[in-house]
Amino acid sequence: MKSWIAALLVCAAGTAPAQTLSSPESVEFHPRSGRLLISNTSGGNILARDGAGTLSLFTSDPNSPYGIELLGGVLYVLDSGFLRGYDIDSAARVVNLQIANASFLNGITSDGVSKLYISDFSSSPKIVQVDVSDIAAPVQSVLTTLTPTPNGLVYDRIGQRLLIATWGSARVLSYDLVAGGTPTTLINVTGYSNIDGIALDCNGSLYVAAWSCPGGGGCLRRFDPPFTLASAPVAEGGALTAPADIDFGARSGQIAIPESSANRVTFVQTSCPASLFADGFER
Repeated sequence: MKSWIAALLVCAAGTAPAQTLSSPESVEFHPRSGRLLISNTSGGNILARDGAGTLSLFTSDPNSPYGIELLGGVLYVLDSGFLRGYDIDSAARVVNLQIANASFLNGITSDGVSKLYISDFSSSPKIVQVDVSDIAAPVQSVLTTLTPTPNGLVYDRIGQRLLIATWGSARVLSYDLVAGGTPTTLINVTGYSNIDGIALDCNGSLYVAAWSCPGGGGCLRRFDPPFTLASAPVAEGGALTAPADIDFGARSGQIAIPESSANRVTFVQTSCPASLFADGFER
């Protein structure tokens, strides 16, 4: 049986803004260093949490960072219409790309090789692809437009598809990266609304973080493959407050959940064992 790891207020001692969570939005595990990177939307910075729970400043360069994604030794950050990239070791900015016709850049994932996928949340809902094969000259394009509002994204390597969490009426959409076309509904998350975060674990189980769940408040739910429109959600952990963009960490076997209104990050243990052999593409 999976165990619930109690919510941890990841605040370091002292009151320095650089060491305090302020509307945390997105998290990203860095397996090599054992750190968790956290975007602070109100603080305008990226923090790093070590294995002991101590926070330090990774960079204060962004203005209002939302989704973050690690690829090839670069932490990519969505920041006020820009895709910015920071070297994971030095925190030096190495990418500064304005996304054309951006409205509200929110979620981000990657194929683990050279492509980033970004959700544009508000007036013109769409998924943007950015090829960073050459980080000195990234190439952007609109992958697909869609009517449901896209929020969190996760890349399904086995299925060669994007899984898209929707705001409002809760659904998980599937977009075939080989065939293209229009996203289709993979799971109807009946009785829930406003899915923000989405992640896959080592077993291919899908996790979603919703702001509104039966019984009130936010929650984390798991769906086990094979997925159908009526796949049943399995409760993971306790009630959450405005859970945002989640991530699965292979090194710990945990799901990390930023609770944006509570200014904390909560951890839930999956059935995946801790692994020393994490994906090399993150570096």
